[in-house]
Amino acid sequence: MAAETPPLVLRLGAEPLHAELDARGLDVHVVGAVSELIRPDDTLAPRAIVLGPPADDGLDWQGVIPRIRASWPLVDVVLWNPRATPEVVRDALHAGVRDVVLDRSPQRACDVLVEIIERQQLLPRTQSEAAPTTDEGFEGMIARSRAMFDLFETAAQVAQSSAAVLILGETGTGKELLARAIHKRSRRDGRFVALNCAAVPETLIDSELFGHVEGAFTGATQPKPGLFRHAEGGTLLLDEAGNVPLPVQYRLLRVLQEGAVRPVGGAAEIPVDVRVIAATSASLEEDVRAGRFREDLFYRLDVIRLVIPPLRERPDDIIFLFAHFARRFADAYRIPRPTVTDGFLDALVSHAWPGNVRQLENFTERLVLTEADTMVDSDRFHDLVAFRSRGSGGRSTPASPVLRDGPGRPELPLDKPLEDALQPHIEALERAYLEGVLTRTSGRVSEAAEQAGISRRTLSRMLKRLQIDKMDFRERR
Repeated sequence: MAAETPPLVLRLGAEPLHAELDARGLDVHVVGAVSELIRPDDTLAPRAIVLGPPADDGLDWQGVIPRIRASWPLVDVVLWNPRATPEVVRDALHAGVRDVVLDRSPQRACDVLVEIIERQQLLPRTQSEAAPTTDEGFEGMIARSRAMFDLFETAAQVAQSSAAVLILGETGTGKELLARAIHKRSRRDGRFVALNCAAVPETLIDSELFGHVEGAFTGATQPKPGLFRHAEGGTLLLDEAGNVPLPVQYRLLRVLQEGAVRPVGGAAEIPVDVRVIAATSASLEEDVRAGRFREDLFYRLDVIRLVIPPLRERPDDIIFLFAHFARRFADAYRIPRPTVTDGFLDALVSHAWPGNVRQLENFTERLVLTEADTMVDSDRFHDLVAFRSRGSGGRSTPASPVLRDGPGRPELPLDKPLEDALQPHIEALERAYLEGVLTRTSGRVSEAAEQAGISRRTLSRMLKRLQIDKMDFRERR
């Protein structure tokens, strides 16, 4: 086992473990101070770090653990201290320690370490064929970061209730996945129904949610039950809930208060038993202050708040998810996985991933398809993440207008109809303008819409059509 397992770093103060670990074939390296963990020896590639008494006494967990993870993203930190106070245990776990062993027995501490190392075998550094175990996540959502484990634990607890849930998170973090997971874990036997409120025209969202009676408006040739009744006994997800128009917000509030819907054009209220989960990548508090969202509805939706941290704030999930996606796509396409260098993994972890898990998943699929059974380094990572192919030097994004020399007019294909000839240039100009405005406003859509002289909803639709992610323009703090 020692030949296959990178060394286990042993902090001074946990010496009783040394003999037990050595007996189990684990390679052990002893360091004498916390500074050696924060400024590590590059020749080491530890899988686990043990912190033991008395060296952990008074340790600044919030300061030390993230710095250790920044040096070694793959490492798991274990605290072994039978004398640890509840406050120390709490602070250590919140900072990101993987496990705390309070048992005095070195054998028990070693059991925990061996189990952790065996579970790590799915990481791409080992090219293992092992698959993630079901207890790594929550109803199909997987992770290995403490932040996500805490989120899964809270979600499992609230799933059993009927309380409204507000899920916050950037685009691509998995808000709908979490909502589905909560529904699966709940006792509700009805459907899970999702509505993207940003994708439905304002004139139709009333009918989509509450239904309509025959003849309620032009084109209503037959009655429609609406999504609330479709989700009877189940869960309704209102994705991007901040896009619900103000008049519809009042009707939505009444449904939440009264437990009944009134179809558009109808007189009778119909009782419904539906759990509502709202999700948004925007700040509803900001919308409330700006008068775009009803304060009373906000408090109705914000009973249980779950915040999904962006991928850049949980680097220990990046490689874990990358390994999972690489295995899944390689199996699906029946092709061998690429081999990646340490430099590739360092670039993978340090990348900002503005599109979060969705972007990482798409990137991994592209990697598996284009680099099957090859060695991929950090240079190739940057090519792939920038959408560059091996034979191309540029991005696969819509081209900007090509200008002629002299007059400065764009080249237009005269053999095409006027609309077809102009469309690529119009989109390119729209893209350039909106990206410039979002850069000036640091991705704040409301300010960008005001500067552009259009409504926030119109701007949101344009960004979606042009596939522009406002998070790409947010200032990183």
